[in-house]
Amino acid sequence: MAFNDLEFHTVNKEVKQFVDSIRPPIHIRNEVDIVYTIIDQTIDIGEKRSLWNGKSAEIYISPSARIKYVRSTNLWKLYWMRRDLKWYLYFTGGTLTELLEVVRNDAHCFFL
Repeated sequence: MAFNDLEFHTVNKEVKQFVDSIRPPIHIRNEVDIVYTIIDQTIDIGEKRSLWNGKSAEIYISPSARIKYVRSTNLWKLYWMRRDLKWYLYFTGGTLTELLEVVRNDAHCFFL
């Protein structure tokens, strides 16, 4: 089940502020940038780059952090993507703000 309109607006605002705070300088954003998507109750944060062997208009988005809200348990879950391109649980609990701070601090260099 997706976020309702109020939840979506609140989550989108918080994630946008977070992503804006970690984006690279403006002059290199056409080469590499940090982006996010919100689909249902899942937030993906990743890196957007031009394909190294493609045309300049071709881009690749490499997700590195996934945050899911589980409404039935009222918990937030943070996942990271390994080299096998599968998501692995990193942390459960807390608030969205706390999980975004875990991504920002990135103690084990799993994210971004």
